[in-house]
Order: sequence, then C-alpha cells, then structure tokens
Amino acid sequence: MERTKLYKNKIQMIIYNIIFIICLILCIVIGTKDYSKDKVSDNIRFSELYSQVSSNNVYKFINATEALSIINNRSGIILMGFPTNKWTNSYAKIVNDAAKEVGIKEIYYYDFLNDRENNNGTYETIVNKLEVYVTVDDLGNKDLHAPTLIIVKDGIIIGYFDDMTNIKGPLTPEYYYNETVKNKYKEEIETIFLEYMK
Repeated sequence: MERTKLYKNKIQMIIYNIIFIICLILCIVIGTKDYSKDKVSDNIRFSELYSQVSSNNVYKFINATEALSIINNRSGIILMGFPTNKWTNSYAKIVNDAAKEVGIKEIYYYDFLNDRENNNGTYETIVNKLEVYVTVDDLGNKDLHAPTLIIVKDGIIIGYFDDMTNIKGPLTPEYYYNETVKNKYKEEIETIFLEYMK
C-alpha cells in the first residue's frame, strides 16, 4: 500500500509551515493585548454624554440587571436617565457636585431609554419594584422618568428623587436651575448622601 504524501513538494511544506507560524504569532499577539487601554473610562464617557459634567466625575455605567441587583439587596446610588432628556444633564451635575462635597466615590448611572422602549423584562421588574415611587399616568401606566435618583442601603430605598419629572410646560433647565434652586437640590441630596454613608 502506497503512502500518500502530506505535501506535494518541499516548497509547499515550507509555505504551509510559514503560514502556520504567522497564524500562531497573530493568535498570541491578539490574545495577550491589553484592551483595557483602548477602552474609554466611565467618567470620560459620561462627560461626553453630559456636557455640564466634567470628566472628573463619580459616574459608573450599569445595565438593568445590575440596577435591579442593587435595588433588591445591595447598597448603591443610582442615577437613571438618558442623554436626550433635557433635564438629566443639569441634574447630573448637581448630583455629582453633591457627591464630591460629601465624599461619595461612585454613583451608578443607568440609561434606561432603550430598555423602556423595548419593554425589557428586567426594566419592567425595576418599575414594579419601585411602584410606590414611580409616576402613574392617567391610564394607570407606571413608568420611570428621567432624571431619577435612587439611594439604596442594604436593599432598602432611603431616598428617591424624581422632582424634574413633575415640571410641565415650556420651562427649560437653564431657566429653572437658578443658583437658589441648584443649592436647594444640592443640600437635599447631600443630606441623604450623608445618611447613606452612616
């Protein structure tokens, strides 16, 4: 019985071995590359979405599952909003300033817009979990509105702020947020942050 040759000639063998070595080197280089250097940090990403908040902020992005986990049985501060909401930008700055004033190092940010539009099950669970706080429309529909700030300590909600969701009419954040109003909100938030830190 005649043995079949793996390679037709020596040149083909050399070419295949060179290709194999190149592939092996590429796999090693791709596998060991530190991709974290290419990733934009959360605080920079946040400041790119919200122009009033500096890149030196305390925000960390989370998804619906992580937000629900905090609300259920953990501790954390969650700002819920989305960039196209005109009130979130100004409110995020006030919250960030209050956090820095009292020494809060991290506030979670949950952009819920896509989850709300797609009827995400986890988002719906969050709304149901917060049913005593959320806004109910004339048809009885419960929903989160932006911006909303939730302070949770050991699975217990100790603070829930969604004041901006009740403002109606042509009022703009630039007009509404005069220094007196900003200071009022900042003081309220600082008070609950200090309680959270106890």
